[in-house]
Amino acid sequence: MENDAVGGNLQDHLAMTYSYKSRQRTLNNELRPLSGRLRAGLRYIATRRGPMSLSVNQCGGFVRSQPQAAKPDLQLYFNPITYSSVGSGATRHYEIDPFPGFILCFQPCRPTSRGRIDLRSADPEAPPQIDPNYMATVEDAAKAIAGGRLIQRIEATRSFRALIDEPLPPALAQLTDEAILEDFRNRASTCYHPTSTCRMGRQPGEAVVDGNLLVFGIDGLRVVDASVFPAVTSGNTNAPTIMVAEKASELILRRAANG
Repeated sequence: MENDAVGGNLQDHLAMTYSYKSRQRTLNNELRPLSGRLRAGLRYIATRRGPMSLSVNQCGGFVRSQPQAAKPDLQLYFNPITYSSVGSGATRHYEIDPFPGFILCFQPCRPTSRGRIDLRSADPEAPPQIDPNYMATVEDAAKAIAGGRLIQRIEATRSFRALIDEPLPPALAQLTDEAILEDFRNRASTCYHPTSTCRMGRQPGEAVVDGNLLVFGIDGLRVVDASVFPAVTSGNTNAPTIMVAEKASELILRRAANG
């Protein structure tokens, strides 16, 4: 059975980061030296505490990009560390910067652009054809600008002015709406939240699986991951994916018990 919905409806969160040199010590000071990384590793092994016990996103939240927004539409992250990409290709990696620094970051919660993922051929070793189609709508462009403007307001507060030594290029405070959008298109990166390419729904053509996660047209086959989300969740996808797995395990066990 052919179903054009398979691989369609691809959605993801794009994150935009702005980096700053800090007037106070940050994790750069602690973790850039090899000795510091060893101490942090040993501390975690011995006590389960320290920087290795925490997410790099140590603070954040959901906010409205503008007062008139009906509900929170941006997720913020604050990271007490900065790093730079070094090398290219297979040797590309990240290194912690040699000065105290931190990051302010945002992601639009509800992107409206839709992409696709498709097979290139019947060869299982061939990489798929992925077209994320990021930033394809006026709404997504507007959210990128609104997020940049919000970070501008945050970095201009008294608390952050006292903390910031200088912004790393590009200096957000100097960017127009058009420059904010161009910078977003050039530098924004995935939050690793791709979802919805086998979305749940009522019938084939508009969906891939039904409410029991069973694939339309293929008896006994279920999809159990974030691809069944009808739309990407407004925040991180880990907990909702666990919820889908718990529901699927219940459905599978119930079917096994009923023969």
